[in-house]
Amino acid sequence: MINKLTNYKNLFFATFLGMLGLIINLYPLPFFANVQFVLGNTFTVIVAILCGPWYALLTSILASSGLMMIWESYHVYLFFGLEAIFIGFCRRRDIYALYSSVMFWLFIGMPLFYFVGNILFNLPADHLPFVTIKQAINSLIYTSIASLLILMIPKLWLFETKIKDKKRRTLSKQMTYFITLMITLTSLFSTLYFNYTSLITQQNLIKQNQNETVFHLSNSGDQYVNHHIKAIENAAQTFSLSDPNKQKQQHALNSLHQNYPGFITMLLTDNNSKVIAGSPLTKFQLTDDMKVNDRDYFIEAFYNQKVFISSVFLGRGFGNDAIIAISAPYFNSNNPMEPQGIIEGSLNLQHFTTIDYDFKPTNTQSIVLTDEKGSIIYASDRLNLEVMSPFDYSIHAGAYKTKLNLLNIHDTDSLIPEFIYASHKMNNGWIIYLVEPFLPLLKLAEKQMFTSFVLLLFALLLSFFISHKISKLLTVPLEMVANQFGQFSEKQISTQVLDENSPKEVYSLYNRLLKSKQQLIAHQLELEETVAIRTHELESANKKLKALVDKDPLTQLYNRRYAEQKFAEIRDYCKRSEQALTVAILDLDFFKQVNDTYGHLAGDECLRQVADLLRQFYKRDVDVVARYGGEEFILILPLSNALSIEQHLNQFRLALAQMTIVAPKTKKEFSLTTSIGAITANADFNKDIDHWIKVADDNLYQAKAQGRNQVRLTIINSDLSAE
Repeated sequence: MINKLTNYKNLFFATFLGMLGLIINLYPLPFFANVQFVLGNTFTVIVAILCGPWYALLTSILASSGLMMIWESYHVYLFFGLEAIFIGFCRRRDIYALYSSVMFWLFIGMPLFYFVGNILFNLPADHLPFVTIKQAINSLIYTSIASLLILMIPKLWLFETKIKDKKRRTLSKQMTYFITLMITLTSLFSTLYFNYTSLITQQNLIKQNQNETVFHLSNSGDQYVNHHIKAIENAAQTFSLSDPNKQKQQHALNSLHQNYPGFITMLLTDNNSKVIAGSPLTKFQLTDDMKVNDRDYFIEAFYNQKVFISSVFLGRGFGNDAIIAISAPYFNSNNPMEPQGIIEGSLNLQHFTTIDYDFKPTNTQSIVLTDEKGSIIYASDRLNLEVMSPFDYSIHAGAYKTKLNLLNIHDTDSLIPEFIYASHKMNNGWIIYLVEPFLPLLKLAEKQMFTSFVLLLFALLLSFFISHKISKLLTVPLEMVANQFGQFSEKQISTQVLDENSPKEVYSLYNRLLKSKQQLIAHQLELEETVAIRTHELESANKKLKALVDKDPLTQLYNRRYAEQKFAEIRDYCKRSEQALTVAILDLDFFKQVNDTYGHLAGDECLRQVADLLRQFYKRDVDVVARYGGEEFILILPLSNALSIEQHLNQFRLALAQMTIVAPKTKKEFSLTTSIGAITANADFNKDIDHWIKVADDNLYQAKAQGRNQVRLTIINSDLSAE
């Protein structure tokens, strides 16, 4: 009956705090970007400490439902549920909640969060570490708050059905934990406040810099366009007053163009729209039928008798750059109301490349210039945007909260911001955008968060050490026994130190040391000696066993089993680096005659010397040279060059043929040759080594059938066709 009542109380308590956690988690505290701190999980930790893991799981599910409503991600149930269970079980083992939280996130939570985040979260890999570290820091915050609430609220400290400690805690441990808790929580809030204010300052500086820079860029662009408009106006007045001689007009136009190189081309027409002068002359072939009567810059300037500035367009006939046409009429010197033609200049907007370079304070900022229709006139090369295409972008309104203006250019549907931007409208209706990647700012925040986490762990250890030292000052009798035990006899200790009022720590230490000091030392020495002997024996046995398993005892080369096991690892390595792989089988020609003629000892010596020569030729760390069986050897050669592998194999073959072998008993000299079958292919040719060996073995058979002492190699390209 009592147990049922206890369960009901715990169930009600866990449910009530879970509902409070749900409500609080509906309003997480924003920090920066997509990082928010949740405090509703404080109640989960309280239940884990007082009631155990399963009631804490119930509280966690309820509290996490609030996060589920706003984040729409089921991962909250997984991580916070595991955390609740872990802290609850640690509590049953008398481990303090703060220590439990640190252990969970260091060894379980952060690795698992990063792994699951790569699979489930719609976050770039660069953003994930920032969020992962935030989760660990967030846990330290609400765990510390929960522990302090239990200490400060009597009803929680004296909670009727709370889990009892299995062993009475010492005063030293209690004081160490309480001081550590206070220092950790203070450090957490101080560090987070510093990081928050630092990021706010950084954002304000970025925003101010962008606004100032885009303002100067806009002014520079206005001045550039206005300067050339004024040049056309002045030129029209000059031609109105000048001699209508064509040669003089051509000369004047050339001089004008030299002074204003921003114009790609300049031209002069008569009143019939015929081009009578052009610059540069290399781009003009002045003929009687060269007219511009269909061009807006002639029609608007000539008939309306005013300066005309066209919309941006791609040049026709003189390149594909984005340009604007600026034209103005010039008049008869005797009749100022009678237009004699127009002067026109095609202004090259690539000049904004120079402006981009001059005004760019860092190597991360880029500019985009759009006309009044929203088409791109100019864009920095790193943005990879097409000129005269619509500037499609989306103003970011996702979960990333900052004081900056964010937009997406390349992935307009993404909830993850790409750029920080500022814009300014020019006098002619064009808009200039200054953009820089959002990621560096996020990296800065991540660096600060990581540094904070490391410093917090250091502070946790330091505070633990300091508080432990302070607590020891209050347990002087314990220190006396620990420091002076070896200086007194058993009778002296009992009469000088211990009495009925001695603290529990002193009495426990006295009993422990008094009972088996010498026995423990002797037993420890015996165990250490036994362990040392067994360890040495085990290491020796392991070395011998490994040599027997992987090495051929005669040649000291790897054996067939090792080569076949190593193949998969080598193939994966070549596949990742997109390199070719060679498998070759070598068979010694007429090896049976060596045994029959010179004896088996000569055959063994022959195999050993062939193995030594193989080690000399194929000595890279990644090469695998193994005895395949009998007089056959196998080579697995990663990172092969298809153009030189056959030559390398032939070099070995020739070196072997020139090598002299001396029979051990008879001292007779002899030589031998080898036939080699090989295959070179990309690593993705086939994952089964037997398929590679089959091709190499077929080539070996052909080499033997065609007279031996030769190399037969098949090179297979990426389309799996033999060459």
